Amino acid sequence: MTQPISELLLQRILAYWAWSGVTIDAAAQQRALVIVTQALQEPAEERLSFCLRTLQAAMPPSPEPANACPPLRRGSMRYGAY
Repeated sequence: MTQPISELLLQRILAYWAWSGVTIDAAAQQRALVIVTQALQEPAEERLSFCLRTLQAAMPPSPEPANACPPLRRGSMRYGAY
């Protein structure tokens, strides 16, 4: 038996969020269902790309990664102005 497209889209949305570190709670599940409902209004070949675009827009912005080393402070080695 083949898996319905709505079930496949819902699984991919929740997996994408889980891999991205989003907590899957009732509110996240409800947002995922809304996205799937909107995606089912799109043409069949556009549904997955619509979900991905919507998911990326709905994701909270990720914080800037911390520097791996202290900032460089370049100076002259007395060969001339730097």
